[in-house]
Amino acid sequence: IDPSDIGDAQAEMIANRVSAKQMRSVAASMSRSLDVSSKSSDRTLKQSLNSLVYNVQSLMNQYEQLVSQRTVAAKSLEVAETAKQIQQTMEAQGMAVSGDVPSAAAQLASAKSTLSSLDGVLGQLHKNLCYFTGYGNDGNPVIGPVPSADVAAIAAIDVNADKEKAVGNNYELISMRTSTGGGMTDLQVRTTKTTTQTKNKLRNVEYSEDTLRSNIQTLYDTILEQKAAYDSAATALQSAQITWDAAQIQRQNGSLSQIGYLQQELAYLQAQSAFDCADLALQQAMQNYDWAVKGVTVSTE
Repeated sequence: IDPSDIGDAQAEMIANRVSAKQMRSVAASMSRSLDVSSKSSDRTLKQSLNSLVYNVQSLMNQYEQLVSQRTVAAKSLEVAETAKQIQQTMEAQGMAVSGDVPSAAAQLASAKSTLSSLDGVLGQLHKNLCYFTGYGNDGNPVIGPVPSADVAAIAAIDVNADKEKAVGNNYELISMRTSTGGGMTDLQVRTTKTTTQTKNKLRNVEYSEDTLRSNIQTLYDTILEQKAAYDSAATALQSAQITWDAAQIQRQNGSLSQIGYLQQELAYLQAQSAFDCADLALQQAMQNYDWAVKGVTVSTE
């Protein structure tokens, strides 16, 4: 065997080993890139899904509050119609005070306008809910009530611990930490040194973390404010219930007129709606806080 042939064979074997090593290195690098890409895609998908669920929940809360307010608006319209009829009867009998009939007509027109506006907004919200939940704009699903706020859960909130959870979970912060520029624009990344980029990234991340902690505190404070409003509305509803119960007895024994009875009913429905809306507002405040802790960016305005 020619010695030169042996040298060439060994050289080829070495070249093959080097080539295989390079291929393994490239494969490992690609695997890491795919893994990072997969995690990033999963995170983006989870972010989009959670943001959608949060927005639909908020939309449903708004819808429910308007449904409660519509009940009051419908009763206000009934009261206004009855008042106008009474004034017209009194006018026919020559007993109406000057200006009472036009005033009753104006109140009726206002009540009709309010109810019509609410119906328009409710119709649009209903379409949006159907669209986001897969029923289509013309869907007609049965929409159940929003669950009441879990008031007992407020006492268990550890706001300081939740601030750190939010910092670790927030999707925008995670993206900022893993990006090259840490929140810098592409132009800034291309025109600054690596060390400067690192410093800017750390500074931007730290600032964003502190801002998020402040937002979590604000969201928690909002829960406490809504809880106070909820308690006040509950007390007002209890008082309205007593008055309404008395009005029903008075109506039965003939000591309360029809218009007086309707006005008392309206007052009760207003108190009930105020409580319902306070409950929904508290529930939404708690949802805002929970979603922010889970990583969704929630506005504090």
